[in-house]
Amino acid sequence: MTRAPIAFATALIASALLAGCGLASRLASGHLDIEQAELQSRIASRFPVHHCKVVIACLDLSNPVVALHEGDDRIGFTTDVTVALGTRERTGRIGFTGRPRYAPDAGQLFLDDLQITTLTLAGLPDEYAELVKTRGAAAARQALQSHPVYTVNTSTAKGALTKQAVHDVKVVDGRLRVSFVGS
Repeated sequence: MTRAPIAFATALIASALLAGCGLASRLASGHLDIEQAELQSRIASRFPVHHCKVVIACLDLSNPVVALHEGDDRIGFTTDVTVALGTRERTGRIGFTGRPRYAPDAGQLFLDDLQITTLTLAGLPDEYAELVKTRGAAAARQALQSHPVYTVNTSTAKGALTKQAVHDVKVVDGRLRVSFVGS
């Protein structure tokens, strides 16, 4: 081969690689919107949760309801809570928020940093409120920490490319928007 065809072939290959990278960049840049109903389904499948320190002090969490608040970078949800202290039982609602953590290798979204935002339990003495908050957070973490609340469908071209770092997670138009690097 003479130098001209080699140079031409090299330029052609380089152009193809650059075009491929540009296409991959355009497909990968952007975001993935996750519907509230999808998150609801995934989180609800992890409940009810029964947590006892000793037989006479138990806490149950059930019926989670996901709430996405515009502009927020956390996923909120409330659950029914039942606290049994000996023969006494109290019921109410407990609210949580969790920070989404994206694991790009598996294409999975997890909830970390669970925090209690509200606690409503009629007739619960104040000295037990902190115990319920501590146990409630531990029970919710146990249910959600190692189980994804969403898995990206990697069988699509965009899904395969979203196995990269997340740039931002925020609630937009009632959906959880996961923006990937390059967007």
